[in-house]
Amino acid sequence: MTQYGLGVVAGLVFLEAVGGFFVPGETAFIVASALASQRHGNIVWIIVATVAASIAGTVVAYVGGRTRGGIVSTRPWLRRSDTVFREHGAKALFFGRFIPVLRTTLGWMAGACGIERRRFLVWTVAGCVTWACAVGTASYYLGEAVVHDAGVGAAAVIVVLLAFVALHRLRRRLEHA
Repeated sequence: MTQYGLGVVAGLVFLEAVGGFFVPGETAFIVASALASQRHGNIVWIIVATVAASIAGTVVAYVGGRTRGGIVSTRPWLRRSDTVFREHGAKALFFGRFIPVLRTTLGWMAGACGIERRRFLVWTVAGCVTWACAVGTASYYLGEAVVHDAGVGAAAVIVVLLAFVALHRLRRRLEHA
Protein backbone atom coordinates (compact mmCIF):
# COMPACT_ATOMS: atom_id res chain seq x y z
CA MET A 1 0.00 0.00 0.00
CA THR A 2 2.73 2.46 0.92
CA GLN A 3 4.67 1.97 -2.31
CA TYR A 4 2.11 1.54 -5.12
CA GLY A 5 -1.24 1.32 -3.40
CA LEU A 6 -2.33 4.94 -3.60
CA GLY A 7 -1.92 5.00 -7.39
CA VAL A 8 -3.76 1.70 -7.76
CA VAL A 9 -6.62 2.89 -5.56
CA ALA A 10 -6.90 6.19 -7.45
CA GLY A 11 -6.75 4.39 -10.79
CA LEU A 12 -9.50 1.95 -9.86
CA VAL A 13 -11.71 4.72 -8.43
CA PHE A 14 -11.18 6.72 -11.65
CA LEU A 15 -12.09 3.75 -13.87
CA GLU A 16 -15.19 3.01 -11.80
CA ALA A 17 -16.30 6.66 -12.04
CA VAL A 18 -15.81 6.67 -15.82
CA GLY A 19 -18.34 3.86 -16.04
CA GLY A 20 -16.54 0.65 -15.18
CA PHE A 21 -19.37 -1.43 -13.72
CA PHE A 22 -17.09 -4.27 -12.64
CA VAL A 23 -14.11 -2.19 -11.52
CA PRO A 24 -13.63 -2.51 -7.74
CA GLY A 25 -12.86 1.16 -7.08
CA GLU A 26 -14.88 1.50 -3.90
CA THR A 27 -13.65 -1.86 -2.62
CA ALA A 28 -10.02 -0.83 -3.12
CA PHE A 29 -10.74 2.47 -1.38
CA ILE A 30 -12.36 0.73 1.61
CA VAL A 31 -9.50 -1.75 1.94
CA ALA A 32 -6.87 1.01 1.65
CA SER A 33 -8.69 3.08 4.29
CA ALA A 34 -8.88 0.12 6.66
CA LEU A 35 -5.19 -0.64 6.09
CA ALA A 36 -4.32 2.97 6.88
CA SER A 37 -5.57 2.35 10.42
CA GLN A 38 -2.73 -0.18 10.70
CA ARG A 39 -0.15 2.35 9.46
CA HIS A 40 -0.16 1.05 5.89
CA GLY A 41 -0.73 4.37 4.17
CA ASN A 42 -2.02 7.78 5.18
CA ILE A 43 -5.80 8.12 5.41
CA VAL A 44 -5.73 11.81 4.47
CA TRP A 45 -3.84 11.15 1.23
CA ILE A 46 -6.04 8.15 0.46
CA ILE A 47 -9.16 10.30 0.79
CA VAL A 48 -7.64 13.19 -1.21
CA ALA A 49 -6.57 10.84 -4.02
CA THR A 50 -9.98 9.18 -4.04
CA VAL A 51 -11.81 12.52 -4.22
CA ALA A 52 -9.59 13.67 -7.10
CA ALA A 53 -9.95 10.38 -8.98
CA SER A 54 -13.71 10.19 -8.56
CA ILE A 55 -14.20 13.80 -9.69
CA ALA A 56 -11.88 13.32 -12.68
CA GLY A 57 -13.57 10.07 -13.73
CA THR A 58 -17.05 11.54 -13.41
CA VAL A 59 -16.04 14.60 -15.46
CA VAL A 60 -14.61 12.39 -18.22
CA ALA A 61 -17.87 10.41 -18.24
CA TYR A 62 -19.89 13.66 -18.30
CA VAL A 63 -18.03 14.86 -21.38
CA GLY A 64 -18.66 11.50 -23.02
CA GLY A 65 -22.35 11.72 -22.14
CA ARG A 66 -22.57 15.23 -23.61
CA THR A 67 -21.09 14.07 -26.91
CA ARG A 68 -23.03 10.77 -27.12
CA GLY A 69 -26.23 11.89 -25.39
CA GLY A 70 -28.54 10.59 -28.10
CA ILE A 71 -28.05 7.05 -26.82
CA VAL A 72 -30.59 7.71 -24.04
CA SER A 73 -33.47 8.18 -26.45
CA THR A 74 -32.59 5.02 -28.40
CA ARG A 75 -32.48 2.69 -25.40
CA PRO A 76 -35.84 2.06 -23.68
CA TRP A 77 -34.22 0.93 -20.43
CA LEU A 78 -32.45 4.31 -20.16
CA ARG A 79 -35.60 6.41 -20.59
CA ARG A 80 -36.71 5.94 -16.95
CA SER A 81 -33.23 6.88 -15.75
CA ASP A 82 -33.35 9.92 -17.99
CA THR A 83 -36.67 11.01 -16.48
CA VAL A 84 -35.47 10.52 -12.91
CA PHE A 85 -32.20 12.30 -13.67
CA ARG A 86 -33.92 15.29 -15.25
CA GLU A 87 -36.26 15.66 -12.24
CA HIS A 88 -33.72 14.93 -9.49
CA GLY A 89 -30.36 15.65 -11.14
CA ALA A 90 -28.67 17.42 -8.23
CA LYS A 91 -29.93 14.88 -5.67
CA ALA A 92 -28.92 12.03 -7.96
CA LEU A 93 -25.40 13.43 -8.36
CA PHE A 94 -24.99 13.82 -4.61
CA PHE A 95 -26.75 10.77 -3.15
CA GLY A 96 -26.01 8.52 -6.13
CA ARG A 97 -22.36 8.56 -5.13
CA PHE A 98 -23.29 6.24 -2.25
CA ILE A 99 -25.05 3.66 -4.46
CA PRO A 100 -22.56 1.33 -6.20
CA VAL A 101 -24.21 0.75 -9.60
CA LEU A 102 -25.61 4.26 -9.84
CA ARG A 103 -22.19 5.73 -9.02
CA THR A 104 -20.77 4.31 -12.26
CA THR A 105 -23.46 5.98 -14.38
CA LEU A 106 -23.63 9.43 -12.80
CA GLY A 107 -21.25 11.22 -15.15
CA TRP A 108 -22.47 10.00 -18.47
CA MET A 109 -26.14 10.22 -17.48
CA ALA A 110 -25.65 13.82 -16.32
CA GLY A 111 -23.97 14.64 -19.62
CA ALA A 112 -26.54 12.79 -21.72
CA CYS A 113 -29.40 14.51 -19.88
CA GLY A 114 -27.83 17.90 -20.51
CA ILE A 115 -27.34 18.98 -16.90
CA GLU A 116 -25.68 22.39 -16.91
CA ARG A 117 -21.90 22.24 -16.34
CA ARG A 118 -21.69 24.39 -13.23
CA ARG A 119 -24.56 22.54 -11.53
CA PHE A 120 -22.95 19.23 -12.48
CA LEU A 121 -19.58 20.26 -11.05
CA VAL A 122 -20.96 21.67 -7.80
CA TRP A 123 -22.99 18.56 -7.00
CA THR A 124 -20.33 16.15 -8.24
CA VAL A 125 -17.64 17.75 -6.08
CA ALA A 126 -19.99 17.87 -3.07
CA GLY A 127 -20.97 14.23 -3.55
CA CYS A 128 -17.40 13.00 -4.12
CA VAL A 129 -16.03 14.84 -1.08
CA THR A 130 -18.87 13.69 1.19
CA TRP A 131 -18.72 10.09 -0.06
CA ALA A 132 -14.93 9.81 0.23
CA CYS A 133 -14.82 11.40 3.69
CA ALA A 134 -17.69 9.29 5.02
CA VAL A 135 -16.62 5.95 3.53
CA GLY A 136 -12.90 6.54 4.11
CA THR A 137 -13.34 7.61 7.72
CA ALA A 138 -15.79 4.79 8.48
CA SER A 139 -13.46 2.23 6.89
CA TYR A 140 -10.47 3.62 8.77
CA TYR A 141 -12.19 3.37 12.15
CA LEU A 142 -13.80 0.07 11.26
CA GLY A 143 -10.37 -1.34 10.40
CA GLU A 144 -9.02 -0.08 13.70
CA ALA A 145 -11.97 -1.47 15.66
CA VAL A 146 -11.79 -4.90 14.04
CA VAL A 147 -8.15 -5.26 15.00
CA HIS A 148 -8.63 -4.10 18.60
CA ASP A 149 -12.09 -5.41 19.46
CA ALA A 150 -14.10 -7.83 17.34
CA GLY A 151 -17.37 -6.84 19.08
CA VAL A 152 -16.92 -3.18 18.19
CA GLY A 153 -15.99 -4.22 14.66
CA ALA A 154 -19.15 -6.28 14.28
CA ALA A 155 -21.25 -3.40 15.61
CA ALA A 156 -19.57 -1.03 13.16
CA VAL A 157 -20.31 -3.38 10.26
CA ILE A 158 -23.97 -3.50 11.30
CA VAL A 159 -24.14 0.30 11.55
CA VAL A 160 -22.60 0.70 8.08
CA LEU A 161 -25.01 -1.85 6.60
CA LEU A 162 -27.97 -0.09 8.21
CA ALA A 163 -26.74 3.23 6.82
CA PHE A 164 -26.61 1.77 3.31
CA VAL A 165 -30.12 0.33 3.71
CA ALA A 166 -31.34 3.75 4.88
CA LEU A 167 -29.71 5.44 1.88
CA HIS A 168 -31.29 2.88 -0.45
CA ARG A 169 -34.73 3.53 1.05
CA LEU A 170 -34.20 7.29 0.79
CA ARG A 171 -33.26 6.91 -2.86
CA ARG A 172 -36.37 4.81 -3.54
CA ARG A 173 -38.52 7.39 -1.76
CA LEU A 174 -37.00 10.20 -3.83
CA GLU A 175 -37.65 8.26 -7.03
CA HIS A 176 -41.33 7.89 -6.18
CA ALA A 177 -41.77 11.45 -4.92
